[in-house]
Amino acid sequence: MRKIIDKVKNFKQFINERYEISNLPNNIVLLSKEKSDGGHFLLFNIETKTPIGYISFGYYPLIESDVVYGIYSKRGYGVFLYESAMTHVYPNGLGMSRDGSTSPDALDVWTKFDRRMDVRKKRFQSDEITHKMEDLPDGGTYDDNPKYLEYIFQLENTRFFYDYGKDKLNKLLNIGIKYKIKYNISDDDIEHMSWDLE
Repeated sequence: MRKIIDKVKNFKQFINERYEISNLPNNIVLLSKEKSDGGHFLLFNIETKTPIGYISFGYYPLIESDVVYGIYSKRGYGVFLYESAMTHVYPNGLGMSRDGSTSPDALDVWTKFDRRMDVRKKRFQSDEITHKMEDLPDGGTYDDNPKYLEYIFQLENTRFFYDYGKDKLNKLLNIGIKYKIKYNISDDDIEHMSWDLE
Protein backbone atom coordinates (compact mmCIF):
# COMPACT_ATOMS: atom_id res chain seq x y z
CA MET A 1 0.00 0.00 0.00
CA ARG A 2 2.83 2.39 0.87
CA LYS A 3 4.39 1.84 -2.59
CA ILE A 4 1.11 2.74 -4.30
CA ILE A 5 0.77 5.93 -2.23
CA ASP A 6 4.37 6.89 -3.11
CA LYS A 7 3.74 6.27 -6.82
CA VAL A 8 0.60 8.43 -6.76
CA LYS A 9 2.45 11.15 -4.86
CA ASN A 10 5.38 11.06 -7.31
CA PHE A 11 3.00 11.16 -10.29
CA LYS A 12 1.12 14.15 -8.86
CA GLN A 13 4.43 15.88 -8.21
CA PHE A 14 5.52 15.13 -11.81
CA ILE A 15 2.38 16.53 -13.42
CA ASN A 16 2.38 19.62 -11.17
CA GLU A 17 6.13 20.25 -11.30
CA ARG A 18 7.03 23.79 -12.21
CA TYR A 19 10.55 24.99 -12.65
CA GLU A 20 11.63 28.29 -11.18
CA ILE A 21 14.92 30.14 -10.97
CA SER A 22 15.48 28.38 -7.63
CA ASN A 23 15.07 24.80 -8.89
CA LEU A 24 16.20 24.94 -12.52
CA PRO A 25 18.22 21.75 -13.21
CA ASN A 26 21.98 22.16 -13.71
CA ASN A 27 21.82 20.55 -17.14
CA ILE A 28 19.58 23.36 -18.49
CA VAL A 29 21.05 26.57 -19.90
CA LEU A 30 19.23 29.69 -21.07
CA LEU A 31 20.52 30.77 -24.47
CA SER A 32 19.57 34.23 -25.67
CA LYS A 33 19.33 36.18 -28.87
CA GLU A 34 19.05 39.92 -28.48
CA LYS A 35 16.91 41.61 -31.12
CA SER A 36 16.50 45.30 -31.84
CA ASP A 37 12.82 45.12 -30.90
CA GLY A 38 13.02 42.60 -28.05
CA GLY A 39 14.51 39.28 -27.06
CA HIS A 40 14.46 35.56 -27.65
CA PHE A 41 15.26 32.96 -24.98
CA LEU A 42 15.85 29.27 -25.62
CA LEU A 43 16.07 26.66 -22.86
CA PHE A 44 18.60 24.02 -23.87
CA ASN A 45 19.43 20.66 -22.30
CA ILE A 46 23.24 20.36 -22.43
CA GLU A 47 23.20 16.60 -21.73
CA THR A 48 20.83 15.60 -24.52
CA LYS A 49 21.84 18.57 -26.72
CA THR A 50 18.18 19.37 -27.35
CA PRO A 51 16.04 22.50 -26.99
CA ILE A 52 13.17 22.20 -24.53
CA GLY A 53 11.44 25.55 -24.84
CA TYR A 54 11.62 29.11 -26.11
CA ILE A 55 9.96 32.50 -25.75
CA SER A 56 10.19 35.42 -28.14
CA PHE A 57 9.04 38.89 -27.08
CA GLY A 58 9.32 42.54 -28.04
CA TYR A 59 8.06 46.07 -27.56
CA TYR A 60 4.61 46.92 -28.92
CA PRO A 61 4.30 50.73 -29.13
CA LEU A 62 0.49 50.91 -29.37
CA ILE A 63 0.15 49.68 -25.78
CA GLU A 64 3.58 50.87 -24.55
CA SER A 65 4.45 47.39 -23.37
CA ASP A 66 6.33 44.29 -24.42
CA VAL A 67 4.29 41.38 -25.73
CA VAL A 68 4.95 37.71 -26.36
CA TYR A 69 5.45 36.89 -30.04
CA GLY A 70 5.73 33.14 -29.57
CA ILE A 71 6.30 30.49 -26.93
CA TYR A 72 6.62 26.74 -26.69
CA SER A 73 7.87 24.56 -23.88
CA LYS A 74 7.90 21.06 -22.56
CA ARG A 75 5.92 20.45 -19.37
CA GLY A 76 7.01 22.48 -16.37
CA TYR A 77 9.13 25.11 -18.15
CA GLY A 78 6.52 27.43 -19.67
CA VAL A 79 5.87 29.61 -16.64
CA PHE A 80 9.62 29.99 -16.08
CA LEU A 81 10.06 31.26 -19.65
CA TYR A 82 7.29 33.84 -19.13
CA GLU A 83 8.82 34.87 -15.79
CA SER A 84 12.24 35.24 -17.43
CA ALA A 85 10.82 37.47 -20.17
CA MET A 86 8.96 39.54 -17.54
CA THR A 87 12.14 39.89 -15.51
CA HIS A 88 14.10 40.89 -18.62
CA VAL A 89 11.69 43.71 -19.57
CA TYR A 90 11.01 44.83 -15.96
CA PRO A 91 10.01 47.52 -14.91
CA ASN A 92 8.08 47.51 -18.18
CA GLY A 93 5.21 45.05 -18.40
CA LEU A 94 4.63 42.01 -20.59
CA GLY A 95 1.37 41.14 -22.34
CA MET A 96 0.00 38.41 -24.53
CA SER A 97 0.32 38.44 -28.31
CA ARG A 98 -1.93 40.97 -30.04
CA ASP A 99 -1.33 40.03 -33.66
CA GLY A 100 -1.97 36.30 -33.39
CA SER A 101 -3.88 33.64 -31.56
CA THR A 102 -3.14 32.42 -28.05
CA SER A 103 -3.31 28.69 -27.35
CA PRO A 104 -5.56 27.29 -24.59
CA ASP A 105 -2.42 26.27 -22.65
CA ALA A 106 -1.06 29.82 -22.87
CA LEU A 107 -4.44 31.23 -21.80
CA ASP A 108 -4.26 29.00 -18.72
CA VAL A 109 -0.83 30.45 -17.88
CA TRP A 110 -2.03 34.05 -18.31
CA THR A 111 -5.05 33.25 -16.12
CA LYS A 112 -2.73 31.94 -13.41
CA PHE A 113 -0.59 35.09 -13.66
CA ASP A 114 -3.79 37.13 -13.34
CA ARG A 115 -4.54 35.34 -10.05
CA ARG A 116 -1.02 35.36 -8.60
CA MET A 117 -0.44 37.85 -5.81
CA ASP A 118 3.27 38.22 -6.64
CA VAL A 119 2.48 39.40 -10.19
CA ARG A 120 1.31 42.99 -10.57
CA LYS A 121 -1.38 43.61 -13.16
CA LYS A 122 -2.38 46.80 -14.93
CA ARG A 123 -5.50 46.85 -17.09
CA PHE A 124 -5.72 49.36 -19.92
CA GLN A 125 -8.12 50.47 -22.63
CA SER A 126 -7.25 50.11 -26.30
CA ASP A 127 -9.16 50.93 -29.49
CA GLU A 128 -7.00 48.52 -31.45
CA ILE A 129 -8.85 45.66 -33.16
CA THR A 130 -6.59 42.73 -32.36
CA HIS A 131 -6.39 39.35 -34.06
CA LYS A 132 -8.38 37.75 -31.22
CA MET A 133 -11.11 40.40 -31.40
CA GLU A 134 -11.51 39.71 -35.11
CA ASP A 135 -11.39 35.91 -35.01
CA LEU A 136 -12.67 34.60 -31.67
CA PRO A 137 -16.25 36.00 -31.77
CA ASP A 138 -16.89 34.50 -35.24
CA GLY A 139 -18.14 31.21 -33.91
CA GLY A 140 -16.44 28.21 -32.44
CA THR A 141 -15.09 27.40 -29.03
CA TYR A 142 -16.42 30.38 -27.06
CA ASP A 143 -19.97 30.64 -28.48
CA ASP A 144 -21.45 29.11 -25.32
CA ASN A 145 -19.24 31.09 -22.96
CA PRO A 146 -19.36 34.83 -23.78
CA LYS A 147 -18.13 35.74 -20.28
CA TYR A 148 -14.92 33.78 -20.81
CA LEU A 149 -14.48 35.39 -24.23
CA GLU A 150 -14.78 38.81 -22.56
CA TYR A 151 -12.22 37.69 -19.97
CA ILE A 152 -9.77 36.74 -22.76
CA PHE A 153 -10.09 40.27 -24.15
CA GLN A 154 -9.54 41.64 -20.64
CA LEU A 155 -6.38 39.51 -20.27
CA GLU A 156 -5.20 40.77 -23.65
CA ASN A 157 -5.59 44.33 -22.37
CA THR A 158 -3.45 43.70 -19.31
CA ARG A 159 0.22 44.35 -18.63
CA PHE A 160 1.84 41.88 -16.23
CA PHE A 161 4.82 42.83 -14.05
CA TYR A 162 7.11 40.33 -12.34
CA ASP A 163 10.77 40.27 -11.41
CA TYR A 164 12.63 37.32 -9.88
CA GLY A 165 15.82 39.38 -9.91
CA LYS A 166 17.83 40.88 -12.78
CA ASP A 167 21.02 39.65 -11.10
CA LYS A 168 19.77 36.04 -11.15
CA LEU A 169 18.61 36.35 -14.77
CA ASN A 170 21.91 37.94 -15.85
CA LYS A 171 23.87 35.17 -14.14
CA LEU A 172 21.82 32.59 -16.05
CA LEU A 173 22.23 34.48 -19.33
CA ASN A 174 26.00 34.76 -18.81
CA ILE A 175 26.26 30.98 -18.41
CA GLY A 176 24.33 30.71 -21.68
CA ILE A 177 26.65 33.19 -23.42
CA LYS A 178 29.71 31.17 -22.36
CA TYR A 179 28.04 27.98 -23.61
CA LYS A 180 27.22 29.64 -26.96
CA ILE A 181 30.84 30.74 -27.38
CA LYS A 182 32.31 27.40 -26.33
CA TYR A 183 30.14 25.40 -28.74
CA ASN A 184 29.94 28.03 -31.48
CA ILE A 185 26.16 28.44 -31.32
CA SER A 186 24.98 31.39 -33.39
CA ASP A 187 21.84 33.51 -33.08
CA ASP A 188 20.58 31.81 -36.25
CA ASP A 189 21.09 28.42 -34.57
CA ILE A 190 18.95 29.58 -31.63
CA GLU A 191 16.22 30.73 -34.02
CA HIS A 192 16.28 27.46 -35.98
CA MET A 193 16.20 25.31 -32.84
CA SER A 194 13.16 27.29 -31.69
CA TRP A 195 11.36 26.65 -34.98
CA ASP A 196 12.09 22.95 -34.63
CA LEU A 197 10.14 22.88 -31.36
CA GLU A 198 6.87 23.99 -32.92
